[in-house]
Order: sequence, then structure tokens, then C-alpha cells
Amino acid sequence: MAGQHEYFVGSGQTAMALYTEERPLNLWRRMDEQWEYLSLLDWVWHEVKADHEAWILHRSGDLIPVTAQRAAELEADRQACVRYWAHYVDEQDWREGEPPTTVVRRRRSPECDLDESFRRRGVWGPTLAILDVHEGRSSDWPHLVELSANEADALLHELFGVTGATGLWTDRNKEVNEE
Repeated sequence: MAGQHEYFVGSGQTAMALYTEERPLNLWRRMDEQWEYLSLLDWVWHEVKADHEAWILHRSGDLIPVTAQRAAELEADRQACVRYWAHYVDEQDWREGEPPTTVVRRRRSPECDLDESFRRRGVWGPTLAILDVHEGRSSDWPHLVELSANEADALLHELFGVTGATGLWTDRNKEVNEE
């Protein structure tokens, strides 16, 4: 296939879930022997440099070939590789029907994982909540309930009065629209 890209999705088991072709871990392409990955942080294709090749390809998981059409669909769907959770203080609050405090999300990209929580100022900021729960980093962890992107957006509207907060822009400073 010289001169044409071949496309792949990364799949594999993580501490949080099994990733599949429908819900991939990441998106890759190769032309001849040059690999590139789609950054889920800036939404740009990046070349895999020789000095980082082993490390970054390791983060791909098992590579599954996909068609160019499927790759284009995934590239256009910025939510395909993002996971959201309602954040509760603890499991007891959740069981007692207390409302969640915020929404947290994980964007897994070959160059890094970005865990964020939605802040009262209307922006996403770094959080350790997902690591605390899924990787046992703390003994006093919050309770997380997985949501779809639409459910997360509705919850953020309910909690903070904002819409469009789950939108993924390349400009990290772009603010959400307040009603």
C-alpha cells in the first residue's frame, strides 16, 4: 500500500475498561514505515519519532486495522475516546441520593492521559479523582458513575447552568456558553 495511509485503532484492557473498535483507545495511521497518531488533546496528527517510537507505540494497545472511512468517522467524533463520570463525595452519598459534586473526564491520548474535573469557574482542570478510584491511589476516594457525553452535558447544565461544557476544542481556554 505504498503511498496510501493504513489506519488502525488501539484496543486493549486498561484498569477502567476494555476498548474496542467502536470505542477505541486511540487512532493511528501508517504510510510505508512512518507511523502517526491522532492526538486527542490537540486533534492533530503527530509523527512518531524514532526516539519515542517504542514508548508511544506501546501505549497503542493492540492495533486493529480499520477502513479509511471508519478512521475519518472517528477523527470527526471528538467524543469517541473520552469517558465521563458523575463525581460523588463517596459511595454513601451516592446511595443516599445526594447529588454529584461535578463531572470528571478522561481523555486518553498516546502522548498522555488527561484527567479533568469541571470547575465552578466554567473550565476543566486537572484532577486525581479518576486515578484514586480506578487505580487505588487513595483510601478515601470519591464515587464515580459513568455517563455518556450527553448525560455529562445535561448534568453540568443542572449543576452549573452551562451548556456545551463537554465540547472538545483545540483552544483549551475557550469558555463554555452560559445560559
